[in-house]
Amino acid sequence: MDVLVREARDNELGEVGAVTAAAYDGIVSPEYLVVLRDARPRRDAPHTTLLVALDDGTEGLLGTVVYAAAGSPYRNLGRDAESEIRMLGVLAAARGRGVGEALVQACVARAKAQGCPRLVLSTEPEMLAAQRLYTRLGFARTPQRDWTFKPGLSLLTYALELG
Repeated sequence: MDVLVREARDNELGEVGAVTAAAYDGIVSPEYLVVLRDARPRRDAPHTTLLVALDDGTEGLLGTVVYAAAGSPYRNLGRDAESEIRMLGVLAAARGRGVGEALVQACVARAKAQGCPRLVLSTEPEMLAAQRLYTRLGFARTPQRDWTFKPGLSLLTYALELG
């Protein structure tokens, strides 16, 4: 399967929200699922790019991710000129087919094109497949930057040095 990654279109925002919420359902709070379902603020935020992954057009949207550059209100972890990956979500039926990798690689390419020194991300301890993907793509654990989003929700962090 060839995966196409591009910026989300207005008519796809409902599906983007549904895919993102489905990927995190059972892991995050019901309140945060409401935030994940509403993709428009992510798409419209400054210095923020909402990306989608599709195949050759026959299966529709397969996954999505937020690329948050310096100045984005969606950065939680990023400092200074760092960019951040947020809200990576892949449909359950599309997992293991390179969709997540294509989305992360698109973020890496954007960061490099912008001259970003480092791309960072947070992930939940339960997201083992995502952690394997990040490690395989060259991201290194940065335990000194691990943080607690709210009581009971501690996040692991990773960074990719871009040069």
